Amino acid sequence: MPPRLSPKRSRPPAVSRPGLPPLGQRRADGMADRVVQHEPRRQSLKVATGELIEAVGGQERAAEYSRRIKRQQSFSDYALPNVDAFMSIDTAMDLEAVTVGKPGWPHVTRALCARAGGAFVAMPAAVPDAAEAHLRLAELTKEFSDVSGGMLAALAAGGLTARDVRRRALVAEADELVTKAAELRALLERIEAEG
Repeated sequence: MPPRLSPKRSRPPAVSRPGLPPLGQRRADGMADRVVQHEPRRQSLKVATGELIEAVGGQERAAEYSRRIKRQQSFSDYALPNVDAFMSIDTAMDLEAVTVGKPGWPHVTRALCARAGGAFVAMPAAVPDAAEAHLRLAELTKEFSDVSGGMLAALAAGGLTARDVRRRALVAEADELVTKAAELRALLERIEAEG
C-alpha cells in the first residue's frame, strides 16, 4: 500500500495592512511580523525605556540587574520604537533602583507620570527638625528667587525665546523648582505638625 499523503493545509487569507506585510508572514529580513507604529505618547515610553537601559549600562547589564528578564534581545525590543513589546513595571523598578541619582532618573516612572498628565516629583529623603527647617526654608526661598530672577531678566529683554530657554537651561531649572517645592511642602508640614 502506498504511503498516505497528508492533505495540504491552507492558510487563512492575508489581512491587508498598508505598508506592512500580512500578519503571520515573515518580512524580507526574516523577522517575524512585530513591527508597529505607536502613537507619540507610547513612543515617549519607548524613548524613556531606551534611556533607562542606557543608564544601567546597556542590554547586557540590564539583563543582569533584572530579576525576571535575562534575554538581552528583550531589552533591545523594549526600546525599539517599531516593536510591539514593552518592559514590565517590576523590571522597570529593578532597573530604576540601580540608576538613582543618574540624569533622567526615574526614566520610565517619569514617562508614565507624563502620560497620565502629571509629573514625577521626588520627595526629600529626610526632613530636618523645626530649627533646621527654618534655615532650609530661607535657602529655598533664595533659590526660588534666583530662578525667578533669571526668567524675569529674559522677559524684560523683550520676551522669552527658545534660545533663552536653552541658554539658561530653564526647563532643568523649572524641574529643580518642582523638586524644591516638594521639599518646601514637606518642611511646612513638619513645622505645622510640631505645633
